[in-house]
Amino acid sequence: MRGRPNVALVASLLLAGIATMPVHAAAPRDCVKAEVVLWGDGRHDDTAALNAWLHGADAVWGADGTPVGSLIAEHSFRLSAAVYVAAGTGRTLRDFRLVFPERHETVTGGTIAAGDDPGRAPAMSGVEIAGGDPGEGKPFDLPDPKPAAKNTEESCATS
Repeated sequence: MRGRPNVALVASLLLAGIATMPVHAAAPRDCVKAEVVLWGDGRHDDTAALNAWLHGADAVWGADGTPVGSLIAEHSFRLSAAVYVAAGTGRTLRDFRLVFPERHETVTGGTIAAGDDPGRAPAMSGVEIAGGDPGEGKPFDLPDPKPAAKNTEESCATS
């Protein structure tokens, strides 16, 4: 069978060529912090994302990826735990609905405004709480948060 290369010989040469290629270590990855995603649709649990946004973190809307900005109006949030409005972040909730299904509590508003002064309590107006415990929705001082330890692999996939 002249003129036709031996398939086994060609395969052996290819494998030998691959085996002698220099091996490069994988380049280090620069992982970025995962974005804060808010849904505001009343179906997804927005507890962590809403708390992060209320404390000044940038966020995007889950439906279309657009930035949330400093004002949220006319959205409904399903929550599984308390949300805390940090003073001085410039964040405002207006005409909102916060639903805590496990606690059978609903908070509707009105307005909650964090303001720009960290030394001044957030302002609430027109907020109604149905099914809440006594003392709900009242401002109180929180201790200054401890700085979080930097985790360089925060959003890196692991297996």
